[in-house]
Amino acid sequence: MRKPESVRQCETIIYGSLAASALVALINKWIGAIGSGEFGFQLIIYGLFCMIPYKLGKGSNPARYVYVITSLIGLLLMMGGGVKVRRLDLVLSVVMIPVTLYVCWTLFQPAASRWFTGGDDDGGSADWSIPKERREPK
Repeated sequence: MRKPESVRQCETIIYGSLAASALVALINKWIGAIGSGEFGFQLIIYGLFCMIPYKLGKGSNPARYVYVITSLIGLLLMMGGGVKVRRLDLVLSVVMIPVTLYVCWTLFQPAASRWFTGGDDDGGSADWSIPKERREPK
């Protein structure tokens, strides 16, 4: 089964949001809001998060759950408050809320779910006795 266009869009959106986050970290470093250590740590974290859209693009079902869970944890932490957040980070976070919710919703639509779980194009169930790589299209 070919990768659904919605999954391709989700990959692009996630990569774009990670790039925007890295850009905000760079701007914060330039204006002196964060030090070199925090800047480096943020870039390492964003680099690690790049594995999620990569794995989504390869059809990893657990990757979509990891994305949803990390997104929900981030949203809860942001709404919980109690932590002083830099203005630019706050603006990006608020802008990304609907984008993240859209990606989470899209990853669980029927076409994407069939693709992640190895279902066939016509919506039928896959033959689970045959590995995903060896299943022949109908």
